[in-house]
Amino acid sequence: MEAAGAEIIQSFDDVSVMGFSEALGALPKILKIRKKLTSFMKAENIDLFVPVDFPGFNGGLADKARKLGIPVFWLVAPQHWAWGSWRTGSFRSKVSKLGTILPFEEEYFQSRGLDVFPMGHPLMEDYGGEFPFEKQLNHREKILSNRDTPLNIGIFPGSRHQELTHLLPVLKVTCQALIGHLESRPVKFLVSAAPGVDPIELAGVFSISAEIIQAPLQEILPKVEMAYVCSGTASLEVALAGVPHEVVYKTGAFNNWVGRKLIKSDHIGLSNIILGEDLVREHLQGDAAPLPLARGLLRWLARPSERQEFYHGVRRLRKMCGTPGVWNRTAQVALELMGETKAGV
Repeated sequence: MEAAGAEIIQSFDDVSVMGFSEALGALPKILKIRKKLTSFMKAENIDLFVPVDFPGFNGGLADKARKLGIPVFWLVAPQHWAWGSWRTGSFRSKVSKLGTILPFEEEYFQSRGLDVFPMGHPLMEDYGGEFPFEKQLNHREKILSNRDTPLNIGIFPGSRHQELTHLLPVLKVTCQALIGHLESRPVKFLVSAAPGVDPIELAGVFSISAEIIQAPLQEILPKVEMAYVCSGTASLEVALAGVPHEVVYKTGAFNNWVGRKLIKSDHIGLSNIILGEDLVREHLQGDAAPLPLARGLLRWLARPSERQEFYHGVRRLRKMCGTPGVWNRTAQVALELMGETKAGV
């Protein structure tokens, strides 16, 4: 956003957390920042408030904006369909228009009285339209089918500290196990260092047959044949690119206990959630261990028919996620909302 010309009033680097205990630890900073931004809204002539995700923080600001007469265009819809559906009633009063990115969200929120704009998924900006899906798929299949060809495996462990703390030791042993199983085939691991992640830390973990890459996933994915990916948006991105993969997630015991009590979804991987079926295997908590993870990737390698089923599912997934032009369409809606404000509507 800063590179695009936005003036940054407050950085969120120190409060970008995931998990219940982590959020509690960051609460004092979060409340201080929200107070600062509330004062900013009161002092400035704001035409439109566009909160992006982060409902626990942005909800209070959206409520304040509506009371000040500022329209609220919320991007993107909170995951009430997964947990906390009771929040939708109070959320409705805070939002002028709601942008949705998952195909089933439009009906979900419209049926609950919200004015919804179905954006399509932003990842289709990079993976829709002229993206060479079939060309990359055919190239990947030639490598996977030739046992003498070197194999590149992507490691996408996420960006949040708690994710890395729990997953890196598991992924390290998993990579060692794969090298042992594939002793007759050269294997290289391409490890993604997400923004804010120290590549030196990753290099200290993946010291054998690994390359640490600081680049967007769309630059890494054409270079890999299979992958391990932490659940989240990256898991959908890997699926849309057509890369066979295993979804992995592991958190602390407290966060896991609370999550099991609150979350209603049968899946954690976004591609599985959108399709409503098991497109890819999910490894959570105890199953996020080296042996099941290694077996999962070796299964992709050994069973071409399962890869073909995966590609068929991905083609359906890509159609469901919409078309490019997401941000142009969304910007037009934002301009229309601002025009209504200035016209006194």
